[in-house]
Parts: sequence; C-alpha cells; structure tokens
Amino acid sequence: MPLKYRSNPANYHEKEQLYLQIRRREGRVPTDEALLQLPHVKTPAAQAKEWRWRKRSLERLNTYLKKQYGNQPIRLLDLGCGNGWMSNQLALRPGREVWAVDINEAELLQGSRVFQRENLRFVYADVLKGELPDRFFDVIVLAASVQYFPDLKELVAVLRRLLSEKGEIHLLDSHFYENEAARVNARQRSFSYYQQMGVPEMSVFYHHHLWEEAKALGATNLNSRADIYLLQRLGYLSPFPWLKLV
Repeated sequence: MPLKYRSNPANYHEKEQLYLQIRRREGRVPTDEALLQLPHVKTPAAQAKEWRWRKRSLERLNTYLKKQYGNQPIRLLDLGCGNGWMSNQLALRPGREVWAVDINEAELLQGSRVFQRENLRFVYADVLKGELPDRFFDVIVLAASVQYFPDLKELVAVLRRLLSEKGEIHLLDSHFYENEAARVNARQRSFSYYQQMGVPEMSVFYHHHLWEEAKALGATNLNSRADIYLLQRLGYLSPFPWLKLV
C-alpha cells in the first residue's frame, strides 16, 4: 500500500535529517534487497548481535501474541517502525491488520515500496497530535523507539486512548534506567556519542527514561523471570526489559 500522510513532514524535517545522518554513518541504511531479508541478514560484526537480539525479541513477541489471541483478528500498531522490517514480520501471521507508523518519511517510503501486503499499511503520523483512531488497536508495540519520545507519561496516556477495551502496550528493546544518577550518566554518554559522530544536535531528540517512571504508570516487566535473566546475562537475549502496560 502507498504511504498515507496524517501529519505534515515539513514539521519534522530537522529531526529526520539528523536521524538519517546518524543512520548513514552507522551503516544502518539497508538497500531494498537487504531490507527484505531482515532480521535474517549478514551484517557487520558490530550489528550482528543486535540483530540476533531483535530476531529473538520478535519471536518471543509472536509467541506471546499467539498465546494471548490465537488466530482471532487483531489490529497492531508498530509505533516508531522505521523502515518497517518488524511490521512486515508481524503482518505475516493471518488475521492481523498492522499499522506501521513513524515520522521518518524516507524510511516509511522505503518500507511501503518494499513490503507489499494487503494487511500492512504505512502511515506518516505524529501519535502525540491525535492523528490515529481512538479505541482502535488491540496491541501497540514500540521496539527500540520509546527513547525518541520525551515524556513517558504523556506518551502512555495517548497510547491508552488508542487501545481497544482489552488492549496492551509493549515496550521492547529499550533501556530504562535504575535511578537519576544512571540517567545523567547515560545522557552524557549519548551526547558524547553523537558529538563523536559529528551530529551533536541529535542528542536533543534522544531521551532516557527511568524504570520508576514506567512502574508508576503500571508497567510490568515480562523479562523479570530468573531464566530470562540468565539468558540475558549470557548474551542470548536482549539485555533490556520487556514492559507491558494495559
């Protein structure tokens, strides 16, 4: 399906250009052919572990959704979808309608060109501006994207308005910091990294959230089991929490 616009890209041009500069310098802008293969693709060693983690996070999410919903029709929102590789994978399962939503026009255009599925739609929309339908989605997923939203409380309040009666929000593959000192240190590391990459302005758009903030909003960590912790320590699974909110 062609890309649908619900927000004006001109309002987000600066953020998109800074983000794309970083992606290019990190070697994270795949060709169409490489995108089709994600998450099963040969990558530089520095990214290989990351993609193994993302693949396993996706597998675990699909297993969870199968157990929770079976084959009944559900609507999923993949928020901060980027080029839509995960949206496409989620849309492979029957009975699913998947919305891939972001404010990165270049990545959305690539995804909408590469992934042609009747049950997958790419949408350019700022979720915080009320551009998506209320009480519509059964599952909302943010995979490695919550850090691009400045206010976790505001974000969760908006997402809850979009949920169906028994809907769920899942935050995957993002760090949540234990205390303010850890957050301050992480902010400094992020600024140093973006400065080193030659795009220090990007640090304004990258945010660091506390675990206590998420817990106060009712989040539970589905990665809190001892066996999961061991697999994380061994490097088999992503080291980040898997937060669920309803």
